[in-house]
Amino acid sequence: MALTISVPRQNEPYGWFCRGADIVKAIASGADLVGIGRLQCWALAAGGEDGIVRMLELLEDEVIRCLGLLGVTSFRELDKSYLHQATATNLPGVFSAFPLLDIEPYRY
Repeated sequence: MALTISVPRQNEPYGWFCRGADIVKAIASGADLVGIGRLQCWALAAGGEDGIVRMLELLEDEVIRCLGLLGVTSFRELDKSYLHQATATNLPGVFSAFPLLDIEPYRY
């Protein structure tokens, strides 16, 4: 059995896995493992060991809710048929979460 690890691609922002839904999407797309290193750093900085435990509890809750909204009870039931391309609700811009703009150099 081959092991597939889901990591952000070059064109995706680093730290992409921040929510339970992100983990569910990665597993549905074929990943066996999902790295959540940035979340662990934030939790450790915010609350030490207790912060990491709470972060994992919240992440577990989000994953369970996401699976429930999809109508499945385990990761084994997920496949790529649960993933669909969605149109952006607003265009990327300077004030968006991940500005994907190719801004020209400033002209004086």
